Amino acid sequence: MVLKGAKKMLFGRRLSALLLCSVMSVSLLAGCQNDKKTSEDGAEERVKLTFCMSQTGWGGEAVDPELMKEVEKYIEEKTNTDLEIIAPPQSSYNDKLNVLLTSGEIPDIFVVRKAMDNIQVMASRGYTMPMDDLIKNAPEITSLVDPEYLDYLKVNGSLQAVPMYVPMSKIIWLRKDFMDQYGVNLSETPTTQEFYNEMKKLAGKGITPFTFPKFLDNLPFFFNPFGAYYGIGVDKDGKYYDGFNTPEAREALSYVAKLYKDKIWDQEFLTNENATIREKLFSGKAASTIDYFNRYIYFVNESEKVNATTEFVPIYELKGPNGQGGNLNEAIQDVICISSKSKHPEKAMEVIKYYFYSQEGVKLRCLGVEDKHYTIENGYIKPMEKALNSGYKCDVNQFLLYYPKFTDYGFKWDESTEKLLPRQMELVEEANKHLGPKYLIPGGKSDLYDKNLSAYKKKIDEISSKIILGTITVDEGYEEYEAFWKSIKGDQMLEQLNN
Repeated sequence: MVLKGAKKMLFGRRLSALLLCSVMSVSLLAGCQNDKKTSEDGAEERVKLTFCMSQTGWGGEAVDPELMKEVEKYIEEKTNTDLEIIAPPQSSYNDKLNVLLTSGEIPDIFVVRKAMDNIQVMASRGYTMPMDDLIKNAPEITSLVDPEYLDYLKVNGSLQAVPMYVPMSKIIWLRKDFMDQYGVNLSETPTTQEFYNEMKKLAGKGITPFTFPKFLDNLPFFFNPFGAYYGIGVDKDGKYYDGFNTPEAREALSYVAKLYKDKIWDQEFLTNENATIREKLFSGKAASTIDYFNRYIYFVNESEKVNATTEFVPIYELKGPNGQGGNLNEAIQDVICISSKSKHPEKAMEVIKYYFYSQEGVKLRCLGVEDKHYTIENGYIKPMEKALNSGYKCDVNQFLLYYPKFTDYGFKWDESTEKLLPRQMELVEEANKHLGPKYLIPGGKSDLYDKNLSAYKKKIDEISSKIILGTITVDEGYEEYEAFWKSIKGDQMLEQLNN
């Protein structure tokens, strides 16, 4: 499938998914019967559910156990459940989840990160419950999520998860003070040549013209202008092809290598974490970077804190020689799944609908509980000291990630945020008009692809980094790459995908 205007494709292992669906159907029916237990007085009894999500997901990212418990109790009251919260630290979440899944202790509700890479694996291993019947009774979700994105989370035609966040994309953020100081004149959609020419004015001025993270899956922003695709792509006829080994991809890498050679591109990019590039930008060490569309208020406020205040200008996409372009489209990242072993799938779905798809639930997730995490004083929200001391973030940007839209928060943010919010909303709306291509490669269609996907991604990152750094030429890089392609039987892999 191609997101936003390109062709849809389904993925999954056919045989395993068929067997899985039959097992899940039995499990789902059993679960539905258990969801409606009542006590002797006729009241619906609470059911017990386990819920696994990182510890930063429980009320403004505060990690204090007592504050997390307050959020847990609130959800329980709203959904008539008894929750057992499993909340590993953000840094070890994937490891903890994998231990639970492989041990058979699958939480009733669990979050999967990088769904594009992982949801097919989760389904094929029997960890997730198909949600097709459940979603039919969830207008709270279907009224908000584009059907295309639900299709994207299907394995062999069966829905395995629902998205936690709206589709994510990245753009370039540029400091206006440096633009004015050095006469940089760029539109919101400049050509690649204009970007090079104008950013070259910043080279040698004691700042980094453009900083970039070590994560090379951000390179599609610079591949899109050349009509190139960073990975296995889909052509206009719906056929899979090696997007990395094309004349367009070579042109894109040559362009990025030129940016690096001429000191426009951060010379230390391979050591940059995401936090590093953000700090470089808002502190004035760098003039621009690539980051998410909802970072405007963050950059303005952070720049003020370090006495480097300026306006931040968006560049939504670069236009290539043939007018092609598009921002970095990450599509769906984190998703919420229901366990294949859950005895109460309907209740699990009720919790998901409340916490991720209702305004009240999203407000709880982003801010926590009033008078526990925050108070309202003179109409303005004010974080409480206990929350602040445990990593609490009182941040409107969090609300922009979720599907329910807010026009009234029931309070006012700080004066700076209130002033900047209308502009941030304009930027969010505009960014969605510039989505670059994103392709979904189905698992199960090619044993070679499933086997070699990790090595393939690692190799194109490795080759790209060496070409950008100038340690090898483009031709040398692709000579190495073509040897690798043969070693993984790449042509045969494409034949399998296309058949």
